[in-house]
Amino acid sequence: MNFLAWAKKNWLLWVAVAAYSLLATVSLSEAKMAAIIGATTFASVFVTLVTVFIFVGLFQVWVREEFILKHLGEQSGFRGLFLGALLGTAIHGPLVGVFPLLKTLLNKGARLGVVIAIVSTWAIKLPMIPLELRFFGWKFTLARQFLLFASAFVMAPIMERLIGNVPELRERKEE
Repeated sequence: MNFLAWAKKNWLLWVAVAAYSLLATVSLSEAKMAAIIGATTFASVFVTLVTVFIFVGLFQVWVREEFILKHLGEQSGFRGLFLGALLGTAIHGPLVGVFPLLKTLLNKGARLGVVIAIVSTWAIKLPMIPLELRFFGWKFTLARQFLLFASAFVMAPIMERLIGNVPELRERKEE
């Protein structure tokens, strides 16, 4: 990949560089403070990102495309959405760790609706349910958990209809 293609693909980096440059011309001390906060934030998520990349790499090697196509692919129907919703409910950790996994699922043939179901139900945190019960009661907790889970089955088909298969979301094999 040449530099121009890389620069175009990573446009957000250039926006950040421009923002820091603009801030530095207006207030150098604030630009330094922003750079320190940015570096500190990056350092705090670096270990998580490396761990996620290792797991995504293992996932790519260990989980076969045929398995994904059969259980989460275009022909998986409601069962695929349900498995995706269950998977989203089971996943814990920061969303920054979930996105690379979801990209890998798409690349291995998972349908877009399954990925939407996973993201939708990721908001359900099973270990937090007892705490939520204590603070808000069982009616609130059960209603919220049920609506989060059910929303996956509403949003997934709508998003699939709105944006289709979106081949550009899937990684292109470089030849």
